[in-house]
This record gives sequence, structure tokens and C-alpha cells, in this order.
Amino acid sequence: MLISIIVFLISVPFEILYWIKWIVAYIAVRIYNAKHRRRFDLYIPTAIDDPENVGFLVPQLESELESPQSETNLLESADEVLFYGINSKAECALVRITRGCNQEAEAWIYLKLADGTTYHLAEHVNYQQPFEGKCLMFSCGNLQMHYLSPMRRWRIQYSGPLLRKSENKELPEGKVFIKFVFLWSASSDVYDPTLDTNLKGFTSAIAKSEWDSLFHPPIQKFAESMNFYSQTGNLRGTVSVNEEPDYEMSLFGERVRSLGSSSHIAGCNFENWLGYVPENGYGFHLLKASVPKVAKDIPAGYLINPCGDMTVINDIDITVKPFSSVISTRSLEASFLAGMPYKVDGSMSQEPIVLYSGQGWSGFLELFFVKFNFQNKTGYGLFLSGEVYNEPAKPKIPLLRTLYPKKVPLTVKFTDEISQFGDISGGKGSSLGKLTKLSRKDKSFIVPKGIVVTTAAYEEFLTPDILNAVKKLENVAYGNVKGDLMEECEVVSRNILNTTMQNKIAQSIQENLKLVFGDGFKNYKFAVRSSATGEDTDVMSAAGQMDTYLGVQGLQEIFHALKKCWASQFGHIAIEYKKQNGQILNSTMAVVIQEMVACEVAGVIFTCDPVNNNPDVITITANYGLGETVVSGSVEPDTIMLERSNNDELKL
Repeated sequence: MLISIIVFLISVPFEILYWIKWIVAYIAVRIYNAKHRRRFDLYIPTAIDDPENVGFLVPQLESELESPQSETNLLESADEVLFYGINSKAECALVRITRGCNQEAEAWIYLKLADGTTYHLAEHVNYQQPFEGKCLMFSCGNLQMHYLSPMRRWRIQYSGPLLRKSENKELPEGKVFIKFVFLWSASSDVYDPTLDTNLKGFTSAIAKSEWDSLFHPPIQKFAESMNFYSQTGNLRGTVSVNEEPDYEMSLFGERVRSLGSSSHIAGCNFENWLGYVPENGYGFHLLKASVPKVAKDIPAGYLINPCGDMTVINDIDITVKPFSSVISTRSLEASFLAGMPYKVDGSMSQEPIVLYSGQGWSGFLELFFVKFNFQNKTGYGLFLSGEVYNEPAKPKIPLLRTLYPKKVPLTVKFTDEISQFGDISGGKGSSLGKLTKLSRKDKSFIVPKGIVVTTAAYEEFLTPDILNAVKKLENVAYGNVKGDLMEECEVVSRNILNTTMQNKIAQSIQENLKLVFGDGFKNYKFAVRSSATGEDTDVMSAAGQMDTYLGVQGLQEIFHALKKCWASQFGHIAIEYKKQNGQILNSTMAVVIQEMVACEVAGVIFTCDPVNNNPDVITITANYGLGETVVSGSVEPDTIMLERSNNDELKL
């Protein structure tokens, strides 16, 4: 009795302090909510005159949130997209990209098939694919995620090596070539855990934590720590292993978009439970997290009913029991409040999959497979728990990046930084600019010197007569008027060849050739190579569609070859190719003027398989003399194929 009284007297002050903090936090939260509008309250059904408010058009804010953030934001904030899902066959997929500074990125890939075979990515850190202007895609090495429609559909694809681990040991383990494509389709509203989502629950979590000052609750830090949103949806796609027939997968899952401040979540620990019940269509996401000096036992998440309606969870209690010496699994149970009380219990797989993070946030995540019981029905899910290290990942200082010029010059040298912009130098030209920069650091290869006649020169060259001929060609090509397409192509080409080169373009070419090769540049032989802005992309190469001229010597020959390159994009075959690939017919075009090399042997090397993109297969084609005989197909070149083994050794 005496002990009970002492305990009561000791606990009273703490209880009073908690309620004081609760009241202060509650008032602060209400004030914060009054000043901040919810992100996804975007639709007003009665606003019939506004196509965005009624949902006919995607609001600009949704596109901005879904797109990669600017690199300056990456110093302090996360920029992450994560997809994961599971089905009744215990198949699983987890794919994640987190962007970092200086074009670095980090990826997670984990696949589990019905036979228990798993595939995961060995090297997590890689580089993002460079982009200019607005980008709809996240990338890390060969992994790409891009939204087809914000908040609605995403495409996820990968082609490259993964490590295989066989549960039954029937398949050889080690590196295999994997291709997969998934389409994610949203099946619920967006869950955005803003402070007004669970007013009492979030207030209680804030009140339980330590504060630096009694009357300054960490409301702003809480909001920044919880800066993410998620949606449930379906992942459907195919997986191919070593070019075997496609394996189809259909998963119930979730997409999580994280944008929070990495500095405010140091020391955070969290538990996530994603569950789906195929028999009745219910799904849920339970989240319980604690962030030092911000909030303790944050209850978050939602319940999805069979109609796709979302109910926000107000209170959660998750209990994970340790392994026993008798049972090889761990039991897991949870109770939560989502309009009414619910209970769920199940068992977890014994060995977790452990994934580490170094970009955006620094820490680890453990993933378990869960089989559970919900409303007397069997469900399947994933349990993810982890911790963010106390010391946040130190962001790298962004490298100085070349700014796009306000006025594009008519010509640039390979050594000029702006030559690396595809909009200025086209596909070949920008690649040669990048290779030239690399060759100056890595002395193991040499890029023959040269200049690029930029897209600005092409636009300067086009006269009203040429533009009128191009307009007629476009009308014939698209069926707006009747006509002979091949004849219209020849008309445009003749117009270009018969037009006199403007003095300012000719002078710029001459000046830059002198700067690169000296006064004796007229004695050099050059390769004059087309470099359109639409070629050498991830989607299409346009190889052989535009012309290249070799052994060109003297200014007049260079000018004539330059015009022939410009005219070649209006050749009949090139126009048909552009039509088939959905490109504009009159794309801006640059031209490369590069020093010829008196080579004895020339060839082409593909560092991955040109057909299926397998990076373990290297193909070399070579022939005596100039490389033109190889790329034109005029002769049968020698072909050598190399294959990388699991330990990166090469063999024929």
C-alpha cells in the first residue's frame, strides 16, 4: 500500500506535465493547421468552369510533387520514390530510388518469386541519367521509374545484373541477367500525414517526446519529418531471367514518395506493416515511429475497404514477439482504430532482408514476409522496420554545373563546356564533348579534335523559302494535303543545297577551326557528321538516317558537306523513320566537324548487348581501314563477343 502511494505521488507531476505539454502542442498544431493548406485538397467538384478543380486536368502541384526535385533541395531533403507489394503466392517486389547530389543516386531492388527464388541488387549506388529541362523520370544506373500520369500511373523498368539466391538450392546462385517492367496503377486516394490528419494522435506523440523548451513544441520539425505521402495500388508486370520466357507478376502494393528533411529524422526508428486480404479486398498500412525530441510513438496509416475508400488510422499498437527456440517464426499482432477497433495477428519470416541507405537518409531497413489473420480471413503482407542513424548522412557539396547560355553561339569547340548540351550540339556532338572532357582527366584514350556547328547555326541558316518547303512537306507527310512525299523531300533538300551560307556562320566556322587546328587547318581532312537533337537517345538511335562525309578538305568543301548534312534529315528514309517514331520532322540539327584519323583498323564496341541490353555481353565488330565499312554494312566485319563471369573475368 505504501509503495503504491509513493508511486502515485511520483507519477502525478509527470502526468500533469504531459497534459500541459499536450494542451500546448494541441494549440500549436491548430495554429499551424490554420496557416497551412493540405496539399491534396485540390478538387472542387462544383467549380465546373475550372478543368483542374473538377479533375479533368492534372493540377500543376501534383506534377511538381511527383517530379524529381532540384539539386539544391537535395542538400537537406530527401527525394525518394519507393514501390513495394506482395500477393497470396508470397511473391514480393521492392524497388526504390533515392536521388543524391552530383547526379548520384541509390537504388534498392528485391524480387521474390513463388518458388522462393530471390533476386537483389548488389551495387546500390550509381549515377542518374542526365536530363535537361523538366524531367519525369527517376533513374539509378539501369533502373528507371517515370510517371505516366501524376498520382495515377508509373512505369518501372530495369535491365541488368541481379544476384540470385535459391531457397531450394536447385538453381545456381550468383549473378544473372534480369529484365523487368512493372506498371503501377493507383487504387486509392493519397494518404498525406499532415498534422490535421490525426490531430489527437499526433498531438499525443509530440507531447510524449522531450522538448527543448516547454512552450515551444517541435511542430515544424514534426511536419518536416512526416513530409511524405503514399497510395495503394497494383503492380503488374513481367520478369525475365537470362532471356527465358517472361514470368508474370501481379501484386497489391504501395507507392511512397518521401520529401522530408533528413536532418530532423536522425535517430528515428520505425515499424511499417503493409497488409492485403485477397478474400475480402481489405488492405492496410500501419506505421508507428519515434523521432528524438520531435515525437514518440507516432500513430499513422490507413485502412482500405474493398471499394477503395480510405479511412485514416487514429491509434495503433504493434507488438512483435521474439523468436523462440521451438518456433522458427516470430509472432506479430496489432490493434488499431480506424472508425472502429480492429485487430490483426500473424507470423513473420525468420530471416529478414536487410537493406542499407546512404542517400537521403542514413540507416537500415529490415523486411519480413508476414502471413496474418484479419476478420477471420487470411492475409499476406510485408513488415518493414528500421532505424535512421543518429548522425545524418553528410550531403556532398554540389559540383558547379555549366549554365545554359542565354545566347547559343553558332559554333563551339569540343573542349567548350556548353558543347555537352544536347540542345546545342545534338546527339553525337554532346557525346563527343563529354568524352573530350573525360579524356583530359583519364589519359587512357584520345578523342580526335573538332568543333560543332550548333543548332543555332541551323536555325540561322533556314530561309523563308526553306521553311515554306518544309511546311508543305509536313502537310503531305501528315496527310493534310495530297502530294508525293518523296518529291517534297527532294524539294526541301534542293532548297538547302542551293542556299548560300550566311557570312556569320562561315566566319564562325573558320575562326573556331583556326583556334583548334591553327592556320594550317585547310590542309587537314575532316569528317563532317550530322548530329540531330533527336538521335542517340534511350528511345531511338537514328543510326544511319542522316549523312556523314569523310575526307573533307578546305572551307568550301566543308560548307558544302555541312549543307548536305542539314539536307539529309529531309531524306525520304529519314522522314519515314521520324514519322514511325513520333518525332517532329524538322528537328533542330547540329553538325560535327572532326579531324580524320589515318587508321589501320577501326570498329565499334558495344559495352552491353545491343539487342537485350545485357551488360555481361560485350560485342566488338572491326575491320581494316575506316570505320565506315563497319557501320555501313558494306563488308562483313570481324565480330568478337566477350562475356563477363560472376567474378568479372572476361571470356570469349
